[in-house]
Amino acid sequence: MMLGMTTGDGDTGRLFPEDLGDVDPVAAVMLADACRAIAAYPELVVVGALFTATERVVDGWQVVCPYDPLPQGAREMLADHLGDRAALAGGGAARELGAAARSLRAGPRDEVRADGRRFRIVRIEQLVRTGLDGPEPPRPTDPDPRADGRRPVPARPYELLRDGAGVPESAAGELLCQVLDAAARTGAEPAEGFWVPVPLAPAFTVAERVEGRWQPVGRLYDAPRQARDSLATYFRHVVPAVERPDEAALAEYARAAAAMRDGTRRNGIAVAGRRFRIVRIERITLLGPDGPEPPRPTDADVAG
Repeated sequence: MMLGMTTGDGDTGRLFPEDLGDVDPVAAVMLADACRAIAAYPELVVVGALFTATERVVDGWQVVCPYDPLPQGAREMLADHLGDRAALAGGGAARELGAAARSLRAGPRDEVRADGRRFRIVRIEQLVRTGLDGPEPPRPTDPDPRADGRRPVPARPYELLRDGAGVPESAAGELLCQVLDAAARTGAEPAEGFWVPVPLAPAFTVAERVEGRWQPVGRLYDAPRQARDSLATYFRHVVPAVERPDEAALAEYARAAAAMRDGTRRNGIAVAGRRFRIVRIERITLLGPDGPEPPRPTDADVAG
């Protein structure tokens, strides 16, 4: 995912280098798509941080665990990961890995070293772009396997935060300013020195328009199709069993469920006087000279 800067009047052409001969065409399409999205949904809103564990590798920081809403949750998962490695290692390496795992469970420790390896708990900011019509839906270039009734969405591999993999320099300043402004509104500014925004793969969820505001009503998914499928399941199974609408509304929900699975990559729907939208959630971490940003003192946490 790449982000761009516009002049504010729809002029995105200057984002591309004059010589396009060496430009990856896929990257160019994604950049143009991102520019259109930023113009249509210019405001970033913080919707909460996630945390994960990473290992320093040759060309960056490799994510080694799932995301967790609390730093200590990520520490516990890293402890489990190191414990599994210790069980396979034996000898001095096993002792080092086991000791590192115990230290993570004992308290708020965000970096450990063991067996010649370096591990860090990393903070990932989640943000939603908004515009005049509400939150940003999925982009045309977001990976989105089509529904065929048989094949599930492939599991997303753990990401690698590559060294020097920030957004293009022309866009980094604007994106960083937006991230800092959004963080300042919540009173959770990053530590000094973490100034390079690095986008990760986005997530997707379902939101409903309630009393003039869009409210998330589902879990997070790796692909838009998974969010659409969850909304169709809600219409087809949850509404009849829990909300028990009348026959006319029930038929409307059944038609809406079918529409969400008709293969058209539908990102919004109105049914029985309600409005729903598939929403795109950007995920960004900040890099400093020594690697990605760890948890902030203002982040909610629990003792180990």
